[in-house]
Amino acid sequence: MQSDTLPLFSTSDGDRLAEVLQAQFSAWLASAPARGPRQQGALREESAQIYADMWQAFIAYCAPFDESSGTRSLRLNPVDGLGREDLLAFLAFAAVRPQRQMRTGQAQVELTPRYSWRLLQLIDRVLNHGREEQGLPPVEAPLELMQEAPYRYANASALTPVPDVLTDAQAAALIRHCTACSALDPSVGVTWKVVRDRTAAALMLGAGLAPGQVRVLTIEDVASEGGPEAGVPWRLSIAADGSSAAHQVPIAPWAARQLRFWLDIRAAQGPAMQQSRWLFPSTTAGKPWSHPACHRAAVGVMEESGIEGGSPFRLRHTFAVRQLQNGHPEAEVARWMGYADTGPMKRYRHVLSAPAAGLV
Repeated sequence: MQSDTLPLFSTSDGDRLAEVLQAQFSAWLASAPARGPRQQGALREESAQIYADMWQAFIAYCAPFDESSGTRSLRLNPVDGLGREDLLAFLAFAAVRPQRQMRTGQAQVELTPRYSWRLLQLIDRVLNHGREEQGLPPVEAPLELMQEAPYRYANASALTPVPDVLTDAQAAALIRHCTACSALDPSVGVTWKVVRDRTAAALMLGAGLAPGQVRVLTIEDVASEGGPEAGVPWRLSIAADGSSAAHQVPIAPWAARQLRFWLDIRAAQGPAMQQSRWLFPSTTAGKPWSHPACHRAAVGVMEESGIEGGSPFRLRHTFAVRQLQNGHPEAEVARWMGYADTGPMKRYRHVLSAPAAGLV
């Protein structure tokens, strides 16, 4: 910024910085930075005012006003440089600044990831617009922080809910827990129902099934012949329901071996269970598993694995994301999930996952 553009009667470095930052915002706004399908025109007046308010919060952090002296002090000069920690400190400040307290009547407001994302985006655009005009290298910190959780997909969540998926560590813990038993041992609490519950959870993560699909599986739905491992189930046939058509889905090898273990345990529980058509009966008499009981069982297995909160649908979402990350086409994964087209797969495009422990 040239010296002749600075205010004549500035009394502090903070005052001068506030003027520079305000000038940069005005220049950016004058460049008509509209976004949208046409990529043209200026911001709407309402949007411009929102951005102006957001920028004032940034100025208030960088150059806080001292009422006793009537001038601004200098806390941060983003014109000279801006780092990740500077931005995190600003977001913490923005969450509790007086203007927000007056607007909400609350003593403290936690910024949503989406609002934080918008603040970071504005800082990136305004500062780098000015730097580009001056032929300076861009400031990288805002864009880099926008790529981190929880900001990375906060903006996308306004359009399509981002599904809750397991972390790599959580998925590994669940797999270890589901496959930990090799035999029944009631003395340590390993009953047939424990194996049933863990196998059901294994199919939610290893085959992408919803709890309602798991509980209505029948023995006839399990394909054990013709798979990659002799005698080990490798594919399930899922009946049509109100939300998906009839379809088939492969089973992850670790979940397939767990299902083989359950079939052996199931066969040892007596003729009544053997004669039941249900893959996961609720009793040794072969009665069907109720939806609430199946849901509770899955939640219990998750909690035993150290995964607190959330729905068993997290396991189904994790399956989908991991198969996409493994390189399977959206159309193929959509078919495994029972979707008629790839439309519902949009929700997974904004989610990254660690390397999958799934189909190989």
